Amino acid sequence: NMGRHHARIYAQMDEAKLVAAADVRKEAEDVARRYGARFYRDYREMLERERPDAISVAVPTGFHRDVGTECIRAGVATLIEKPLAASVEEARELVELAESLDVLLMVGHIERFNPAVRALKDLIDHGDLGDLTSLTARRVGVFPPQVKDADVILDLAVHDIDLCSFLLGRLPERVYARAGKALNSRRWDFAGIFLDYGGAVALLQANWITPVKIRELTVTGTGGYAELDYITQKLRVYESNYQRTFDSFGDFVVKFGSPRVREVPVEGAEPLYLELSHFVSCAARGEPPEVSGREGLLAVAVATEAARSCEEGQVVEVGICPG
Repeated sequence: NMGRHHARIYAQMDEAKLVAAADVRKEAEDVARRYGARFYRDYREMLERERPDAISVAVPTGFHRDVGTECIRAGVATLIEKPLAASVEEARELVELAESLDVLLMVGHIERFNPAVRALKDLIDHGDLGDLTSLTARRVGVFPPQVKDADVILDLAVHDIDLCSFLLGRLPERVYARAGKALNSRRWDFAGIFLDYGGAVALLQANWITPVKIRELTVTGTGGYAELDYITQKLRVYESNYQRTFDSFGDFVVKFGSPRVREVPVEGAEPLYLELSHFVSCAARGEPPEVSGREGLLAVAVATEAARSCEEGQVVEVGICPG
């Protein structure tokens, strides 16, 4: 599902040449042929024969560790689709291997490259929203048939787990989550996740049972409120207009006036193209990527703690050490 989009974009780039694709499914050969690339049924044979400079790993999550390990050991700059791996242990193996061999490892947290997200991050960093107090994300839609080995927390909510930490510039201190199986008897297909960042909170809703696709994020701060639509790449800001004063009894009050509303100009672009272009540039220049393997590891770790909270039915302390 994602691999064909990676192939399409690499084939469009002036700064890269798509030389080959590998997949266990024969029908994927049509994708390779469409973009003038050679096709392999075995990715290890592809690595040995083609010796590429960079590679995308867009296989099911359960195979990320094994396929990623082979690519890294071959010394190839490697981008692994999110989540980095199926578990913290497997994710850490990949990160430590890449660091020990000095091989570039990037994780495909695509929303980091959404132009609207980047515009929102700039607003936050410049203090336009003041001190952030809460973030609310909705990432819902129908069940994706290609997802065979991950639940809605690790596969879907991990997008917003990563983004909230990215926007706030720190990891959560505690997490409380509840999940269930509404339509899928094998894996969680809906979840609500509460992340406590100490001074700010995030509430995430993720599911595969909503008949319409929604990808939204709202951010509240002492200086304003922002609404972001990941799909349309629209960003709207409501700037707070209030005055601190005292009433006739001498009690402290805050008087709110009408907020100033503005549409933040966002130059639309395909996030995956921006992500892969950045990856290719980093591979060519030997520079560290914006979304490192270690950041991918941290996102998996928080998602794992959210899953543990679901299983235990209680708040879980997020005692994550980046090392």
